[in-house]
Amino acid sequence: MAKNGDIIKFIRQKDYIMINADLGHGSFGKTVLLKDPFIDELFVAKKYEPAYPEIKQEFFQSFLQEIKILYKLNHRNIVRVFNYYPYENTTTGYILMEYIDGQTIEEYLSSYFPFDEGPSPDDIFTQLIDGFQFIEKHLIVHRDIREGNILIDTSGNVKIIDFGLGKITKPIDTTKDSMAEIINRSGLDRLPDEFFNGTYDSKTDIFYLGELFNRLLVKSNSDDLFTYQQILNKMMEVNPNNRFNSFSEIASAIGKKDFAGLEISKEDRRIYQAFSNAVYEHISVFKMEKRFNHDVSDFINRLDNVITKNCFEDIIQNNSDLISTIVISNYRYHPQKNIKCDIVQEFRTWIVTLSLPSQQLVLNNIIAKMSSINIDIDDEQMPF
Repeated sequence: MAKNGDIIKFIRQKDYIMINADLGHGSFGKTVLLKDPFIDELFVAKKYEPAYPEIKQEFFQSFLQEIKILYKLNHRNIVRVFNYYPYENTTTGYILMEYIDGQTIEEYLSSYFPFDEGPSPDDIFTQLIDGFQFIEKHLIVHRDIREGNILIDTSGNVKIIDFGLGKITKPIDTTKDSMAEIINRSGLDRLPDEFFNGTYDSKTDIFYLGELFNRLLVKSNSDDLFTYQQILNKMMEVNPNNRFNSFSEIASAIGKKDFAGLEISKEDRRIYQAFSNAVYEHISVFKMEKRFNHDVSDFINRLDNVITKNCFEDIIQNNSDLISTIVISNYRYHPQKNIKCDIVQEFRTWIVTLSLPSQQLVLNNIIAKMSSINIDIDDEQMPF
């Protein structure tokens, strides 16, 4: 009977069927595709086998480090490790990983067209940030962000792979690292300050991810379809002090658009204009002075009430309910102007995702548009 602390050995050998003996080659080894006949599943097996025997011992610890890193990470956008087989006496080993049926990010974006069923450039970007935010929370830097290390599977999931150069560490001094040329690579049109001063940390990952994504967008002519260009620009700042401080900060910027610092997208304009025009075109003239509701919180609460009162309708039943979310003073209106409920609902869903300063900016812009409507004072209202 085994006791606590005993070494437990499983004698039975698990067998796999070779499906593809040459799935890929890299500087530090090769990968093959295997099948587990018992559960009828495919797995990728990565073998540590450097191209140059003289570096075999030098980089073996990095191979073992990849095992430790990937076992700590369980996230839908990061490749999973299911088993590992280190053979330290022969300085080699194997990692058994999730098989990803899909394309590299470069292949995917190069063939992407609007209205494709797969994820849009925006979707891919937000998944990447989510994955790297998870990596960052585990104090890991990837250090090898390249086209071939980001895959898009057939279900539209982004998969970050190959942590062979990754580290569970504080900032790295690459001047003392024999992998400096691989980590801080040259050959790009834009390089971070870290390339020249020999350091690498999580903010360097931010730079290389931004540079890669931007380069692929331009190459595939997909940049016009991308909403978050201003975020990319900040990620690619050469000086790390001008970049985002973390992937969590980038995720926050995505979730809460700040129009003072981000480009307003075509979709933002469409939603805003559909709503503001619907309200603007309903009013013909103001009857006396112009007064408006400048309280963002009250404005959104009033919108919620309008949506609730019309939740089973296609058009707003009482337009004055909607107009009063913004306009406080008296006005005359065009009675035949119908306002679709979908326009109001879409606007409400959109504005609540914005930061408070951006919500105020949106409301101020609507008020500015309303302010251009004329005042028509009746003769009997004149004092003499």
